[in-house]
Amino acid sequence: MGASAAQCTLQSAFGKLQSAVCVPQSGYHRSMEGVTMTKMFDNLHDSEAFRRLRDAERVARTVFYNAPYLVPGVLQVPAYAEESFLGISGLAASDERATDRVRLRNERHAAFIKRLESHDAPQVNVVIDESVLRRMRAGSDATRKQIEHLIELSRKPNVRIGVVPFELGAHPGLAGNFEVHDSVDGSLAFSEGPFGDDIEDDDERIDAYRQKVGALMSVAVTGDDARALMAKLIGG
Repeated sequence: MGASAAQCTLQSAFGKLQSAVCVPQSGYHRSMEGVTMTKMFDNLHDSEAFRRLRDAERVARTVFYNAPYLVPGVLQVPAYAEESFLGISGLAASDERATDRVRLRNERHAAFIKRLESHDAPQVNVVIDESVLRRMRAGSDATRKQIEHLIELSRKPNVRIGVVPFELGAHPGLAGNFEVHDSVDGSLAFSEGPFGDDIEDDDERIDAYRQKVGALMSVAVTGDDARALMAKLIGG
């Protein structure tokens, strides 16, 4: 998501955010001709953007996630991480690329959860579209474990999880997934697309992403209501 990328203005569907900067991910504008799903995932975790994200995850004091498609990677339990990655990539569970990517995601999850339980735990704000929860396979062990994990995380005083319900219709968060990490050394926004990872360093655009999460959180279901919604999906 470079500084020269095109910008567009989205009028907030809720009236909570007057406008939000939308920077299309460059990967989506590239031709997909001759590109296989498995090729898309080759070596993406070796990108400079991803390495910068890993560094930011280790020291961030405040984190914002917008999740319109999947549970954020660092919050994914192993069963869900494997199920979702295999479904998206089309790789077999035995494929080395799949096992490597899932292992990496599980390592990130374990490290982030350890941080949440430490003395320097970050403040985490997560907005999840309801479709993310309903896209999980009904009745599967991965679904149950993932939703139970989100419920437990939401009870932590430093973790706020909001679910944007279907009845609110289309909203700015559907423009794409992103995350913002704020630390004493600066801030960055990260997004992941099928052709690569993108980092945004511009303070004005990063602030627009924060505001978008705040606007979505203000109309999302949170706290006990969010936990009740999630529990209902697994028969709780």
